[in-house]
Amino acid sequence: MIQVKRQNPKKSETPTCVELFAGAGGLMLGLERAGFHTLLANEVHPHPCLTLKRNFRDVPVIQASIRDLSGAALLEKAELPQKWIGNITLLAGGPPCQGFSTAGLKDKDDPRNTLIGDFIRMVRELQPRFFLMENVPGLLSLHDGKLFQNVLNEIGTLGYQFQHRVLKVSDYGVPQMRKRLIILGARDEKPPQHPEATHGDGGNMELFGSDLLPVTTCGDALGDLPPIEPGMIAESYSIQPETDYQKVMRKGAKKLFNHQASKHRPETMDYYGLVPPGGTWLDIPEKLRNGKQGVQRWPLDGLSRAITTEPSDFLHPTINRIPTVRELARMQSFPDTYEFLGQRTTGNRMRRLGYCSQTQQVGNAVPPLFAEAVGRKILEAVS
Repeated sequence: MIQVKRQNPKKSETPTCVELFAGAGGLMLGLERAGFHTLLANEVHPHPCLTLKRNFRDVPVIQASIRDLSGAALLEKAELPQKWIGNITLLAGGPPCQGFSTAGLKDKDDPRNTLIGDFIRMVRELQPRFFLMENVPGLLSLHDGKLFQNVLNEIGTLGYQFQHRVLKVSDYGVPQMRKRLIILGARDEKPPQHPEATHGDGGNMELFGSDLLPVTTCGDALGDLPPIEPGMIAESYSIQPETDYQKVMRKGAKKLFNHQASKHRPETMDYYGLVPPGGTWLDIPEKLRNGKQGVQRWPLDGLSRAITTEPSDFLHPTINRIPTVRELARMQSFPDTYEFLGQRTTGNRMRRLGYCSQTQQVGNAVPPLFAEAVGRKILEAVS
């Protein structure tokens, strides 16, 4: 279990945060590591809530749909006094852009019909000093951009100043090609700035003399994890960490969690073996393609594509199997002390029934390293 150094906000000036749509806690972990104290976390799915409770034992986790709660009711469920209204430093969350309401207004471009609208409503009701809304870049163009423009208009009615920007998580040391839309707002002042990149492409660094750190590659992220075969489990380390990233991920870890490899049929492993290092299913001779499309074998010297909720989208760099939950978590920058609970994987039927497996939890998460970089920039505005 990860240990986060926490302070009592009643006895200090520690900046506070309320987390909505918390998922497995990637955004929350990053913000805590930046210096925020989480007052409460809200998540509708029960299985990510198990993960949150395991890793943040002193944070009230409210399992409920935000659509069924007012800001005052949310505080009450967490047994927090109503005086926090107007005194919360940061309201943060990544509302899904799916999930239109079946009641009320039917306009698909009206943000009040979406979970994004509920996030905006909570900003209005809780009146935090700052807010952070995270989402997919595709929100910018959804419905020809009309929904996002209406989202901005709706935020504008709150009286908050705000700005938005699409950021690449690889610019902050995360080993994948993932982009996130970050909207930052402030109630009584200019909004916080977005963080500048700390990592960049090696070729450009040499060309322009940049002082950016090189990007973290898949090999940098995974090289010290036991290279287990399909069907095997490892609960301890057999390789010493070599890269700075590996050392950061393993800090404080006494046991290796979630490192269980799925079993594969021999013919499946043979098919995976047709994908070369750093390649995709397109590198398989067309006459031999008979399996899942879109799969990528992680390149040891490059970045992963954006991590998804489906582990079979990826292959281990050198072993003919899909990744373990721990390997996926490494690619998302979750430390090894962070334990994921619930069923390891789920089929389509269980997904339709609402089960949120460990692989889904990891894939849906905001990378903690990226969240920490954003959180530190917000804290600059707090002081």
